[in-house]
Amino acid sequence: MTPTAVSRLELDDPAPFLRWLGMDPVGVDLGAIDPVEMWGLVALATLGRVQGDEPLRIRTDRAARSCQFARAVGFEDLVNGESSSGPGEPGRTVKLTRIRTSDTTEPVAERISRLLITEARFEDTRRTLYYVLNELLRNVVQHSRDSLGGVVGAQVNRGGRNAERPAVQVAVADAGIGIPASLVSRHKSLTEPREALSRSLWPHVSSTFDEGETGSIQNAGMGLFFIAEMTKLVGGRLVLASRGATLILEGDERFEDPHGKTKFLEPGVGFPGTLVAFEMPSEAEQDYEGMIETIKERARERTPRRAVHKWLAFEAPPAEAQRFIVSQSRIEDTVEAQRFSEEKLLPRLFNKQPIALDFMGIPVCTQSYVHALLFEPLRMAWARKAKIYILNAQPAVRSTLELLENYALGG
Repeated sequence: MTPTAVSRLELDDPAPFLRWLGMDPVGVDLGAIDPVEMWGLVALATLGRVQGDEPLRIRTDRAARSCQFARAVGFEDLVNGESSSGPGEPGRTVKLTRIRTSDTTEPVAERISRLLITEARFEDTRRTLYYVLNELLRNVVQHSRDSLGGVVGAQVNRGGRNAERPAVQVAVADAGIGIPASLVSRHKSLTEPREALSRSLWPHVSSTFDEGETGSIQNAGMGLFFIAEMTKLVGGRLVLASRGATLILEGDERFEDPHGKTKFLEPGVGFPGTLVAFEMPSEAEQDYEGMIETIKERARERTPRRAVHKWLAFEAPPAEAQRFIVSQSRIEDTVEAQRFSEEKLLPRLFNKQPIALDFMGIPVCTQSYVHALLFEPLRMAWARKAKIYILNAQPAVRSTLELLENYALGG
């Protein structure tokens, strides 16, 4: 067993653990680490999965506090490829979960956000958490190329360093190809890992389209950009570690610096795959819709425009318009959204037939979903000079749609 060179796993100082991983350890004594936060368990579980190649050997001690916490959140079950019993403890912890397919991302994000944020007065905090989770889980499925999938865990911390400022922490990790390798296949100049991580936080860069473009049918490339901007706006913390580099973004807790502070660990210090940990205050009043609007404006400032006319019309459609109801039960099914777009929307727009989409009863939807649903139809609407009418869009949904129109018709 390799002696552990790290004694604590706290998100305000992830450097010792990540440096230790760079020494290619073969094992770790979990009981010798105290405290252990959720992000640390997610990282260790990802590397210790017995089905993986040369898994990290993890020794546990039933008497150790860190091991008791690990057992309570299903750490050993996940490492051994077994299913954990029970979802977790409401308002405190969520069992570690493995993510492999796109159809599980939205239900898992919904379950975790509702389990951790239980008070109605913090609903905007829950919506922010849901958004972050859903985007991070989608990234794992779409980009990691980890045959075992990703690992997600979350908790609310009210003790220790968070005694005066309770925080909700979520972490997602995989042992895949890493962000630099994922980006360099489309952005040939991004050969330096730290530059790749920095650029992954730009709008449209971490996506499946060529450099210089502003979108594709597969992906918006906005997920990490949104999460980084959320980190700044809520005074949170974001750790992004991948092969060869680690980026740490800290929002200003006093909200005096709108840009936050970004730093890198020394070159070569990263994670054998990708690890993303996000933390924000769990008991602070937030304005989710206002935050989305602010992020939309920041994205617009960094996106070129080629369209003057607006092709999304938030008004009553003409009587002959074909009306479609956006189903709340499938609001995050991007595969179905793309199929619907190709089969129902594009042919009508090509023939200049007016269409209307009704978002009644949908309080929020992710950029990934509206991208799959309307990216190509928006370009078709522009080309054929045909409007797409939007009905009953709540403010957060409207902001998401307007941001899509901004970059779909940009560049």
